[in-house]
Amino acid sequence: MPDEVVKGFMDIGTNSVHILVVKYFQNSLGTVVFQDREITDLGRDLYRYGKISKETLDKCRLVTDRFTAAAINMGADEVRGFATCAAREAKNKTEILRALESDRMDLRIIQGQEEARLVELGVFGAEGPSERTLLIDIGGGSTEITLSEGKEKLFIDSLDIGSVRFSYGFHNDPAEPMSDDDYDLLRRRVGMTSYRAVHSISEMGFAKAVGSSGTMESLAELCAGERDGDSSYMTYKELRELMTRLRKMSIEERYDVPKLSRGRADIIIGGGAIAEALMSLFGIERIEISRFGLKEGMQTDYLLSTGERDFDVKRSSVLSLANRCHYDAEHAEEVRDKALMLFDIMRDLGIHRMNNEQRQMLEYACILHDVGEFINYIRHHVHSYTIISNSAMFGFDNEELESMAVMAKVHHRRFPDLRDKDLRNMRKKTAVSTLKCAMMLKMADILDRHRTRSVSDIKAEIKDDDMVLTLISADDIRMEIWSLESVAHDFRKVFGLGLKTGYKKP
Repeated sequence: MPDEVVKGFMDIGTNSVHILVVKYFQNSLGTVVFQDREITDLGRDLYRYGKISKETLDKCRLVTDRFTAAAINMGADEVRGFATCAAREAKNKTEILRALESDRMDLRIIQGQEEARLVELGVFGAEGPSERTLLIDIGGGSTEITLSEGKEKLFIDSLDIGSVRFSYGFHNDPAEPMSDDDYDLLRRRVGMTSYRAVHSISEMGFAKAVGSSGTMESLAELCAGERDGDSSYMTYKELRELMTRLRKMSIEERYDVPKLSRGRADIIIGGGAIAEALMSLFGIERIEISRFGLKEGMQTDYLLSTGERDFDVKRSSVLSLANRCHYDAEHAEEVRDKALMLFDIMRDLGIHRMNNEQRQMLEYACILHDVGEFINYIRHHVHSYTIISNSAMFGFDNEELESMAVMAKVHHRRFPDLRDKDLRNMRKKTAVSTLKCAMMLKMADILDRHRTRSVSDIKAEIKDDDMVLTLISADDIRMEIWSLESVAHDFRKVFGLGLKTGYKKP
């Protein structure tokens, strides 16, 4: 691959068209430079009338032409377009291809299992999930189901159930409230369609469930609005209560529901019925929500198709975000080096038993800890938290993003404990390791307080009930030592040891 190349990726879906423009660098997953979305209603025509009208195709052509032009204006030498369920099911699919194809876009209609593969690749990246994970992607016309662990795809299928299909394909008026009988009929249809998937996956089991697509994101936003605003997950109980309320509303009433977009108000009942039924059938009490999907899968698949293998998805995501925020690379790398030095020294001394995955989270948090300065310095630690937790970086799950965000937030000002609101929603093991890593980051940041890279080495030993640090520096670092002494109380709460510090010349 050249040192720099720009590509455009277009997802022509049943409900809307998405464009993603990516700039690739050597050994990098690429940086998104533009993305947009427009509802085109292909599925509403298809499931209501059996074919897609010329008027709808003209609208879709306008959108794809404008998106293609935008990508080319941003330097893309190619735009790849993948049309999904509505295009592959339409009786007039030849007309669709003829209407949308252009010299500037390579358009293909992909099959359901290929769509499922690309969605899984977009959500989890080339390395796949670290634990066995069920992924449910509810589209407008189809729902893609995958079960994967690492790079192994244990089950993959595309089901003929979707939010637009359910809203417009069964003679119910999506503008009217839905009766309990009609809603139960949709749920039973999900059960019949998903029987093979439920049976196979239930036999194999899974450790975690993840949902993707606009439908899942909207449902999670609505559930979170009744809770604490955290839309990174939703529970089955929350979803059932939400759907009980929504299906009794007319579309005019749904328009007034906070967090529900007008463009999705007519199809949210169909999509919610699918989500509720699948969570029940698979026995899912809580599902995490990913903002990634097909277009991100296209982004990664392109890179893999070039033969590129020597890239670290997580590291690439972290560096892309750091560079977009114009971070101070020298300071970030100094903090990283000293924090990892502390991590290794303290592990060797038996002060903690954290593993290399937690060490990696600390490394990435160090690189990103000051990205909030991009907004302003005064509250940069809070801005860093907001940027990281909302970054949706490739390769990271929601808990990992939250853990790194908390580490960045507490490197400055007050240090929290396990009762802090930012730690309450984490698993206890994760919260404890987050606090330990956060303390190391805070100490490392203090050691480069004046951004002079003054500390060349660190020695440590345990004496009585204290960890004694000896800092090696050619400079006068008494101010750094005073700052370290100020965190001794919090250090004892986290590690159960006192903290004493001194320094000597090399």
